[in-house]
Amino acid sequence: MSGLSPADAAAVTDQLGRPVRGAVAVAHRCPCGAPDVVTTSPTLPDGTPFPTVYYLTCPRAASAIGTLEGSGLMREMEERLAVDEELAADYRAAHEA
Repeated sequence: MSGLSPADAAAVTDQLGRPVRGAVAVAHRCPCGAPDVVTTSPTLPDGTPFPTVYYLTCPRAASAIGTLEGSGLMREMEERLAVDEELAADYRAAHEA
């Protein structure tokens, strides 16, 4: 993970279409080198809590995820987690990690 340089902050601002807030580092870069996930502080500069540790900034990836969520995939996964004990255990382990 690399820190958030002024160039990274400008790239993320461009991606989001608004000034970046609370980002402290680049957590992941896309193959082209642009930041696509940032690590954020638990609070914004004005003290407002910000519970998202990793924030997806890549518009293409965010759009793809939105399409998956809109398709009902999350509801299907919640239903699977309720009945598949092995999947639920793997999910908990991933969350804890």
